[in-house]
Amino acid sequence: MLRIIFRSEVTSLLSYTDIQKICLASARNNRKFNVTGYMVECGGVFVECLEGPPENVKSTMKVIESDRRHHNIATLLHHRTSHRRAFGVWSMNVMFLDDQLLWQRAIGSVHAYDRFLEYSRDPAFSIGVLARAYRHACAVLRVDPAAPTASRGKIPRLKQMLRD
Repeated sequence: MLRIIFRSEVTSLLSYTDIQKICLASARNNRKFNVTGYMVECGGVFVECLEGPPENVKSTMKVIESDRRHHNIATLLHHRTSHRRAFGVWSMNVMFLDDQLLWQRAIGSVHAYDRFLEYSRDPAFSIGVLARAYRHACAVLRVDPAAPTASRGKIPRLKQMLRD
């Protein structure tokens, strides 16, 4: 299995609805290829994880890299593992961290909230934010973050895309 965590910036701001539509389309495509993942968005910056069979994850990354809505794409982690998935509940889901209160609930403090664009370039910071946001979403939605194999890669419902 391959796990890639990367950050990107949008070329022009997108609405929550547009991002939700992109997330759902990604979830459907990822599910076909046994790819799971999670992403956070804050101020037009995304941090995202993709996990699955190496060739499928690489193909998904190529699609993302050719998407003109993204730029400044930087890989933060590229890791082959035989271990279980760290972000396996959904084939893709998103948490909108633009709300300072949600940031504080999910991340634990408001430190770095206003400087996410800058700090998200640091792999340790971004991976930590992504992991905390994922665990928070699972707790709020009462979903086991270490989902058993049979329930992995679900397509999220709109109410599972946390934004406040």
